[in-house]
Amino acid sequence: MEITLSKMKPIPVEYVLSIARTKGTDAKKRPYIELIERWGEEQGQDEEARQLLEQLREVPEIDVKRMPREFLPRYRKPEIAQQLVEIVREIDVIINSKSENWTWAHVRHVMIDEGIINKINKTPFDVIITSMIPGKGLGNVRHNGDFEYMDKHPDPWVMWPQQSHLDPEKAAHRIIFNQIAMKLRPVLERPILPEY
Repeated sequence: MEITLSKMKPIPVEYVLSIARTKGTDAKKRPYIELIERWGEEQGQDEEARQLLEQLREVPEIDVKRMPREFLPRYRKPEIAQQLVEIVREIDVIINSKSENWTWAHVRHVMIDEGIINKINKTPFDVIITSMIPGKGLGNVRHNGDFEYMDKHPDPWVMWPQQSHLDPEKAAHRIIFNQIAMKLRPVLERPILPEY
């Protein structure tokens, strides 16, 4: 059977974009990005290709009525989800202002330990947090903090030593974990007390 190209329908570039959106990492999106860029060059649609690729870089804002499965059931309830989104936006302000030594790596550790999200690596965490903060670009979260250090020390933050003479680095991180847990306290199921 012979297929002639003239009878085939072209694939809409928007379809290629929709597939690229389903890919979790930049590396997995790269072939689709290159295809859209090439389409733009060959069709004289450079500006349209650029606009489409901008859409790919934007993460749609999270819908509190349909929270991702990475959140445990309690945090998928709209009223709690909305409160959590507001707190995450406040945390973002604190991190950006550098008024505290908080990083997104600390926040992920606390959110996992406190049962807000399932254990996920930094890329899906980046997507989730970015979707909760309008205008925040992908990559901003996963490049903020030492995720590798946190992953090498997976014990719950409450198990990290408080006394700096036992382990000064872990004790310093524990203070940060406690501060973040205090910020998340309105949505947590267990009481959190300040540690000094």
